[in-house]
Amino acid sequence: MRFQNGGLLTLPLLAWGCTILGAAVATGASPADLQARADRYVDAVREFADTALEHGRDVYGPKRTPLFVDGLDVESREPVKWKTRGQEWILANLASQQNLWRTLDALTSLTDQAEYREAAAAAARYGFEHLQHPNGLLHWGGHTSYDAAADQVVTEAKQHELKCHYPYYKFMWKVDPQATGRLIEAFWNAHILDWANLDMNRHGDYRRPFETPWDNTYEGGPVFFRGKGLTFVNTGSDLFYAGTMLHKLSGQEEPLTWAKRMGHRYVETRNPKTGLGGYQYSRLARGDRAEMQFGAEFGERVLEGMLLVPIEWSRIKFARAGTCQLLLSELLGPEGDDFRRWGSEDLKAYASHAYDPAKNTFAALITDGTKLSPADVKRDGYYGPKGSSNFQPQPAGPLFFRAYALAFRLSGDRAFYDTARSIGRGNGLGNLGPDPDKPALDGDIRCSDPAVIVGLLDLYRKTKCADYLEYACQVADNILTERFRGGLFAEGPDYRFARLDRHEPLALLHLVAAIRDSTIPVPMYWPNQAFFACDYDGKGRQCDRELIYQQRRQTTRSSDR
Repeated sequence: MRFQNGGLLTLPLLAWGCTILGAAVATGASPADLQARADRYVDAVREFADTALEHGRDVYGPKRTPLFVDGLDVESREPVKWKTRGQEWILANLASQQNLWRTLDALTSLTDQAEYREAAAAAARYGFEHLQHPNGLLHWGGHTSYDAAADQVVTEAKQHELKCHYPYYKFMWKVDPQATGRLIEAFWNAHILDWANLDMNRHGDYRRPFETPWDNTYEGGPVFFRGKGLTFVNTGSDLFYAGTMLHKLSGQEEPLTWAKRMGHRYVETRNPKTGLGGYQYSRLARGDRAEMQFGAEFGERVLEGMLLVPIEWSRIKFARAGTCQLLLSELLGPEGDDFRRWGSEDLKAYASHAYDPAKNTFAALITDGTKLSPADVKRDGYYGPKGSSNFQPQPAGPLFFRAYALAFRLSGDRAFYDTARSIGRGNGLGNLGPDPDKPALDGDIRCSDPAVIVGLLDLYRKTKCADYLEYACQVADNILTERFRGGLFAEGPDYRFARLDRHEPLALLHLVAAIRDSTIPVPMYWPNQAFFACDYDGKGRQCDRELIYQQRRQTTRSSDR
């Protein structure tokens, strides 16, 4: 297979302690202690995987399939249910289980217990055999799922949508290369509306017949053209990720060519003064929503592709899509220099113009550098009501720590380390110190986010300083204390439901691989965020990430008994 270690991360086995001017600087833990902790992390992930296999498989409805349900009640182990149109769906959404597949695959690599990888492969195989549309698309994603209770596909308006899902195509290729290749080609075919300028939409049409995509003609042209689709970077990054993966898997050059064309469309949105690029590269012919809301004050300085709002939009643009580009560059080697340059430039420009290290916040701004506040929101609109708090500076979260740590590892640019260090301090990591080669943590580690583990491993790989392993272990210990209960990972100890697709177990296995051995392959840790959004009875249109997985378990105080 031409796909050489694609989608896998092999961590180097490095000396224990930091070699600085010939001297070994002691870490907080001995190699033996780190190995013991690695064993503990494997045991926790194995417990999670066993729980998923025992309680998370499809045993509902007339059929018993090898599919997994999306989530479980932490205490009862009952599956998550979506109530709509008087029905109760038990969601078994393949797109919402890609981290689960990566975890099961990695666990088999680390334990030699084949049943974990086999369970993921059985789910993928069933998906291709029963849930692949004749045009090549899978019935999965943001608005389409499989209902394990009724054994049928359920959907909102028959729309295909992937937004920063970054599926585990390498694994799917091993299960069925022909079906995987057709899926990726169908993804491009269903979402591209005009190949000449790459007008595309986040929603793909299941009714669109399959056509080979790569023989189309690209012309380019100005960005911010008036088109038919919404060229959001969350779907755009999934498209250029998929094209790049097909290139690595099949050896075809055309998918990579189109992937880079897609990536460069976002580069073309950059303001020449600031280097800041936008969330999309077109505007709807029927009207640009940012222009409608802000045009009276700013004119065409504010289009949807020029507005950076520091809630989910900017997080997607820089922490998710930016990290995706950096990881693709690492996957490709020299072929990926464009992705590395684009991702690094985006992150540097965003930190320079939007980040306040004293407060660890990103500001809302226009790509020309103009900062915005709630007072600039003069009327209700797509971006929130008049005076919307969406335009207040927002905290830079753990995903940004990982993004800037990765950018530092790949570039060696100390500015990225400085930003990562500041963001880490703002997320309970403490102060790593000014020199990445001589970390001297000031303060306790209070964070429990898996992205921080992976960011620390990026610093470890760059500096060869094992202190970062100790810091990562402290974050991992916090995860097991605060987020792991009953064999499941959730947002916290009092959360009612747990997704099976969470990042914690995969991050723990990355840490184990770093501690244990250089030859153990672990699937890459992608900044993905699966979701399902649809009408929910009595609540209108909802997203499972907020409606279901943010629910707290009600507790009775002793004084109320």
